[in-house]
This record gives sequence, C-alpha cells and structure tokens, in this order.
Amino acid sequence: MRNTLKKIAVTTGVASAALVLATTQAMAFPATTWTVSPNPAPFTAVSTNTVLAVNGIPMTCPTAAASGSAASATGNPAKVADITAASFGTTAAPCTSILGPVTPVTTMPWQIWAEDYNAGVTSGYIKNIQAKLTVLTCTFTVTGEVAGTFTNSSKVLSVSSNATRQLTVSGATSGCAGLVANGDHPTFTGDYAVTGITSIVGT
Repeated sequence: MRNTLKKIAVTTGVASAALVLATTQAMAFPATTWTVSPNPAPFTAVSTNTVLAVNGIPMTCPTAAASGSAASATGNPAKVADITAASFGTTAAPCTSILGPVTPVTTMPWQIWAEDYNAGVTSGYIKNIQAKLTVLTCTFTVTGEVAGTFTNSSKVLSVSSNATRQLTVSGATSGCAGLVANGDHPTFTGDYAVTGITSIVGT
C-alpha cells in the first residue's frame, strides 16, 4: 500500500512539474498573431535620411528605396516581410562622405521580423542584411541586423543599430587601412515612408 501511494505521489509530482514548465514556457514565449493589412501587401519604401557611419565617418544617402512583400504571420518573433530590392543613392544624387562618393551594392533578400506591438507600433528587426560599399580605393562588406519599428499612423519604418542588433564589417581591402577594419560595427539609421502596407497589428 505504501509503495502504491509513493508511486501515485511521484507520478502526480512529475505531472505537476511538467504542467508548471509548460505554462512557464507559454508565458515566456507568447505566440503573437501579426495581422498585416492588406494581406499579402506588396510595398515600396523611400527614405531621404539614411546614414551609415563607420568609425565616426558618416556615409549619407540623399535617397534610398526598398520594395518587397509583407504578409500576416504567427509567432514571436515572426517574419512579416521580405525585402527583395534595396538601393541607396542614384547616379544624379549619389551617397557621399567626407572621403568622396560612396557606392553601395546590396545582396538580397532581407527580412523584416516582428517582436513586440504597443499602441500602433510594431517593434522588431531587419535581418540578413548584406551590402558591399566602395569609397575611393576602399571596399568592404557589411552584414548583420538592425532594429526597426513600423508605426501604423505615419506608415513609417524607422531603422537603427543598437547593442543587440548590429552590423559587422568584413572583407575590407588594403585601401581601407586606417579608415575601416574587419570587425568594426557601423551604425545605420533611416526613416522610410512605406506605401502598400496600411497597418501591422500584433495580438
């Protein structure tokens, strides 16, 4: 009888522990439903204030553009958009720096991931970023992630670097000596006016 009661107690304890663990995990990783309107939503985005800064040297683009498609998703985080094209500067208005013109060439696609939603603002990040930049005789590649927010009321996608979401330099050529080095973490900022996505809501 004692052995039977002991087995019941152990079984009950294990089941209770499993229930607590499952509940804790569910609370720690909520499954958010991200509703993109319309769904799917082909979009374009234009910025007039993008800046990539490396070691205090700003590389400014008078115009930048991106396009792709967004769609509803479930998860936290969850991929809500693919950026299939991105450009920085034009022939008539190139990106510039104190060292001279900057020529960025992007490798696509990039991805937009949503993590949090509050009062009409979706917070997340853009990942799979890859671009090769040339300034005079210096060529280097930038890869990584940047943080981002999309505000429903203004239809603006704002991007910025932080300690968690970083870009990293690699493949720096000899012409970059003293300016840019492998392992540097450039900052990237910009505000993109988005057309095609009317809202992103997380519930």
